[in-house]
Amino acid sequence: MEQGSCHCGQTAWEVKLIDKVHILCHCGVCQKLGGGPASLNQIVPKENFKLKKGNLKVYTYYGDSGKAVRCYFCPNCTSHAYHHQEIMGNHIVVRTMLLESARSMPPGAEIFGKARLPWVKEVAQTFDTMPPDEPEPKSKL
Repeated sequence: MEQGSCHCGQTAWEVKLIDKVHILCHCGVCQKLGGGPASLNQIVPKENFKLKKGNLKVYTYYGDSGKAVRCYFCPNCTSHAYHHQEIMGNHIVVRTMLLESARSMPPGAEIFGKARLPWVKEVAQTFDTMPPDEPEPKSKL
């Protein structure tokens, strides 16, 4: 299990990753929510995530599919622990840069590469949207 926490330390969690890698998402929503060129994530079954300390607040928006995307974040510092896209069923998108082991994790892939900023270099296999073997969410992260 990987240990994660928010910036202020008010919330903490553990998560079982499928692989110890970051998946970089370049979609416009991740850029807007994170204020940077990409977010670092991994899609895992919801039961792989356990909140150990504090409570998370929820921000909901609706993706291109019309289905809800719920962003779970620390109510104090607003670090996003994970997102749940209704269209993805029982899977969640965990923010891997908030894990204690984040600095030792390599990039595994890049998604929504078509929205990558032109000055950001490719660091892993890139998909225009999602990899072919992943469920294709209609709403971007």
